[in-house]
Amino acid sequence: MKILNIKVLILMIFLSGILQMDILNISWDKLKIISVVHVFASIFLCIFYIIPFVNRHAYKYIIVKKVNSIIGWVLGFILLLIVLSGFYLFFIGNTGGDKLGIYSFNIHLYASFVLLFFLFYHTKKPKQKISSIALFLAFTFTSAVPAYSSDTKIENELLNLKTQKDVNYHNQDWTNSTKCKSCHSEIFNQWANSNHKNLVESNPYYMVMESIAGEVEGKEFKQWCMGCHNPSGLTTGLTQTGHSMNDNTLANTLFEKNAETLVKTYEEHGNTRLEEGVSCLTCHRITDANSKGNASYTLNLTDRKKYPFEDDESTLGEFLGHKFINAKPNVHKESYMKPLYKDSKYCASCHDETSPTTNKQIVSTFKEWEESPYNNKKDKTKNKSCIDCHMTYLKDDKFSPLQGVSTDGGAVKKDIKVHYFAGSNHFLAGLKDKENEDQILQLLRTSAKLDVNIKNNQVHVGIENVGAGHHLPTGVADFRELWLDITIKDANDKIVFSSGKLDINGNLQADARPFMKVFADKDGNPVGLLFWKYEKLLSDTRIPAKTRRVESYDLEKNLNYPLKVSVKLNFRIYPQWVTSIVQKAFPELPNPPIVELKKVEEIFEK
Repeated sequence: MKILNIKVLILMIFLSGILQMDILNISWDKLKIISVVHVFASIFLCIFYIIPFVNRHAYKYIIVKKVNSIIGWVLGFILLLIVLSGFYLFFIGNTGGDKLGIYSFNIHLYASFVLLFFLFYHTKKPKQKISSIALFLAFTFTSAVPAYSSDTKIENELLNLKTQKDVNYHNQDWTNSTKCKSCHSEIFNQWANSNHKNLVESNPYYMVMESIAGEVEGKEFKQWCMGCHNPSGLTTGLTQTGHSMNDNTLANTLFEKNAETLVKTYEEHGNTRLEEGVSCLTCHRITDANSKGNASYTLNLTDRKKYPFEDDESTLGEFLGHKFINAKPNVHKESYMKPLYKDSKYCASCHDETSPTTNKQIVSTFKEWEESPYNNKKDKTKNKSCIDCHMTYLKDDKFSPLQGVSTDGGAVKKDIKVHYFAGSNHFLAGLKDKENEDQILQLLRTSAKLDVNIKNNQVHVGIENVGAGHHLPTGVADFRELWLDITIKDANDKIVFSSGKLDINGNLQADARPFMKVFADKDGNPVGLLFWKYEKLLSDTRIPAKTRRVESYDLEKNLNYPLKVSVKLNFRIYPQWVTSIVQKAFPELPNPPIVELKKVEEIFEK
């Protein structure tokens, strides 16, 4: 093949590479085609035409004619670098944490310009050299001029889950989270054992409550629950949550670790079956949110840039899809990361909740934070958002930002935002993974401190909310149990006072003082499980952020001093009476343990 033809082939490869530069602003649909052409044309032409020609050309002039051309050597070396860097970029990728990937990208880009320059310069005839250089400079200049696509942007209708209208997604629009595991393995495993993932089928409490809500209020009422707990089901037209299947039998995922059923289902059925809970796509394709709650977010699954072969479920297709993403991951990152995700109103879209029947606010976590000292945008040293506490790694009961990578092979970050989503429900997460449970328990232990004193024949216990950026407890605080367990013994080791013990059924005795909300209906009767019927607030004894509460108890007179006082701050994620109801439908569910968050012991002389 003549050298002119080789130059034309190299020029074509160069051009298809240059067209992928961001500065040209070519539409993504065209870029996908160009990138496929560039990769496969480069591989094919290099293997079958360019490299064989270079070998013959070098043999002819170096071995046979004994010509020692410095420009020729430079050309050969640069071509080798470009070929090697190109293969590295495609088969290994440039994920950000690999220096070879960064070097390969820069070598592949800038060495291509150098190669083209020397390629046109490498000729015997001086006039051709001048004209070639002029042509190269003109081409390079025109290539660098920004061009703007004339394609009109197609605006997809966005589904605002707060209104629950226009539910028109297909199962396959919901990219299975298992696909994310291939590049985000550690993040996937953290999420797989978290309460975000296991919100419905793996959460017996939710399944019972959704069923009761449907029986009491009608089947359509279930969709209010599904807006945050099961958005994939809701947006594909389901009106209630079903159970996950293991082939043709019901899957028991209560004790399952690392989403084994989800991974197996994807391997066998591809992207045709929905997954439970809040998936990767749910959070990372929210395009807007506000603090109204009740799923007040806008979800957009389909209006994004997809790489070649990204949705291909064949082995070869998945392989190629990953290679195209890793070769130029910035577009992928832009599709799934928004500045909104650092804003607390993003979390508020589901973590504030209002009853659709009474219009009373049931959960007000965001508003509690908004009114707290932690919402201090004027002083960044005092300001803490939701993710600063709930997505920061903990060690030895202290926040200890985790250094590592969020993408396998990616850049090392000083503070990886972990996906344990530590909150309060250590129990269900702990049935799957003890590390996940430990992160939640550590966070709970940072929330409060205790002090105790005896004065004027009373025991005074101080509880201060020192760590929670909202009330303690928050969330579904009508179900959370946080209380003082007090035992006082006299000089003869006789118990002279106790409070906060359990009865024979495992429920708190009447003398206990739990920090919680108690809801009532319009007639003032406690609503029990039917929390959405809340119209009147009977009591709210929770502790706001940075607030100290003192609980005082009367003691008997003429006690035998010294007195030994033991005070525990106990926590239980669900009352025993609630768990007992759920266990009738899910008998394999164990009882949630009582967790000791703080303990103080003092001896008092008279």
